[in-house]
Amino acid sequence: MPTESLQWESPYALSLPEVRLRIFEQLAAHDLVNVALVCKTWSGLAIDTAWRTTAFRLSWVLAPLDNLLHSDNDQVISDKRRDSQFTAKITHLIVDLSWNVTVAIDMAQLTDPLGGPIFPNLLSLEHGIDGAEYSGLKADMERWTPLPPLLVGPGLEQLTFSFYTVTERVVEDSIRSLAHIAPQIHTFHVINHVNDLSPDYSAFSNLRWLTVRGCISNHTWKRLAFCPRLESISLLESYKGRCTETQPDYVTFSHMKTLSIDGCRNAEFILALLRTTAMPALQTLNIKFPVHGSAALEATRRKILGFMDGSLLLKDVVINGRVTLA
Repeated sequence: MPTESLQWESPYALSLPEVRLRIFEQLAAHDLVNVALVCKTWSGLAIDTAWRTTAFRLSWVLAPLDNLLHSDNDQVISDKRRDSQFTAKITHLIVDLSWNVTVAIDMAQLTDPLGGPIFPNLLSLEHGIDGAEYSGLKADMERWTPLPPLLVGPGLEQLTFSFYTVTERVVEDSIRSLAHIAPQIHTFHVINHVNDLSPDYSAFSNLRWLTVRGCISNHTWKRLAFCPRLESISLLESYKGRCTETQPDYVTFSHMKTLSIDGCRNAEFILALLRTTAMPALQTLNIKFPVHGSAALEATRRKILGFMDGSLLLKDVVINGRVTLA
């Protein structure tokens, strides 16, 4: 295996917070030794499967690493217990399964031999639940199962989901499962590249910061109003924004302090959201619209400020780079 396939840092950089291990088709023994040198103090692990890689089980990676970290051949502690001791140190996990349905199915079948969560002390998880558009894998998508709940413990606080060709059921079932296992999740980043997929993210009752990059609908927006503590939303590259109702319902975000919209090509969609949304605690509004010409921009700006009349705490408004004090 080429040495550049495995990304590892020098053992002299032990103060860094995480290690990102990129796993391709094979993992040579000398590469494992190099990784083990830095895994003793690092708390992060990233598994990045190339789109042509073969299926693997996470335990295949963790077990040899852990065995290298325990060279005392202690027969009292079982291999399973040692594996759990290693995974308990991981607080940040990145699993990028882009374009590999086989690996995604394998990840969904993960179980902990000791009966508890595989990563009990995990604080942040970045998980790619991506599919493939090329021939031969579309049928496999229907066999997907949601993200396994035993992957994480109740302390998870930050979650990132990235998905391409995947069904809405898989995303929503994964969200509900994680929300039940880890109710303290307060930061959620969504990278959505599916044209007609806009699932419900409101299962996270303690959600405070949400970032959605990609498609969003007014249905998703309306459901977010059920997150009682949500105070910041960023919509990035939301060019696929769509309205599924001719007359959207009015919603209220009682604790919303910051709203940022950047990269939306559907100005009317965003205007419709703002027109039907009350945000009495809003302090900062930053919007970048595809509006050209001073007259059109001024008209859009006045519309937005008109929608914001109920936001008594609003102090900063930036529309297409123009700073306005409400």
